[in-house]
Amino acid sequence: MKILVTGATGFIGTALCKELLKKNHTVNYLTISEKDLENVHSEYQGFLWNPDKNEIDFNCFNGVDAIVNLAGHTINCKWTTKNKKQIYESRINCSNTLFTALSTIKHQVKYIVNASAIGIYPSDEHSIYQEDTLVYGSDFLATVCKDWEAANLRFEGLGIKTAITRFGLILSKDNGVLHELAKVVSKGFGANLGNGKQWMSWIHFNDVIQIIYKLLIEQQSDIFNVVASNPVRQNQFLKVLAVQLKKPLWLPNIPALFIKIGLGERSALVLSSQYVQPQNLSEMKYKFIFPELESTLKDLYK
Repeated sequence: MKILVTGATGFIGTALCKELLKKNHTVNYLTISEKDLENVHSEYQGFLWNPDKNEIDFNCFNGVDAIVNLAGHTINCKWTTKNKKQIYESRINCSNTLFTALSTIKHQVKYIVNASAIGIYPSDEHSIYQEDTLVYGSDFLATVCKDWEAANLRFEGLGIKTAITRFGLILSKDNGVLHELAKVVSKGFGANLGNGKQWMSWIHFNDVIQIIYKLLIEQQSDIFNVVASNPVRQNQFLKVLAVQLKKPLWLPNIPALFIKIGLGERSALVLSSQYVQPQNLSEMKYKFIFPELESTLKDLYK
């Protein structure tokens, strides 16, 4: 199979491309920088695009059977007006550029996997969210996800089967929320953020790669909550992390008010609570490599 990957230089995209090549698939990828072009062999080729200007090298679609669309500006930055605009527009523009191109040219693309996030659900310490939940949040992240998904669902109208992957907290030792929390806990400054009761719906990084791969092989069209089936509250998450790092958690909770003052809207990244279940992955009979938090952290910090 030949797969076109956007966001291929990100930490998910990089690992996914390696996995696809290891399993003897061919990968095309899109980049905005000529420095990221790498045409060292025929199974792995880069092509230029500029989503802000709706520009793309149509050659990237030659022979492509499926697309994995992971592109988007990182949310791990200060949420200034400028950065929020970039977070939003980078996602929408990438999807629009792909859609416009596929509406224009002849191609053989039959399937597309599009990224989204569980931030589309409202923050709530008591509700349980599955893919058929039709209640969505109203904050910035939820708005980004809702509009992003709407842009991506249009591919169905082109006869391209579409999967929406709502990623939870992807646990990696080198990236994301775990990386940031571990830096603090490892120095002995770990503390609950807010009341500590917010739910963290997490997933091991390797499971994310295998889920995307399974979707590409089976080409199922639906929304998928990409989370393990055992969410934990933040205070429990930090306890397990502290044990793994052999550090104490002795500081009192940091009040939510202080966090909101310091981070503004971005405080949602650490204060929001979503208890999410992967119902559609269960129906796909996906077997998690790391279903429990303890085994996940042991693997990441072994």
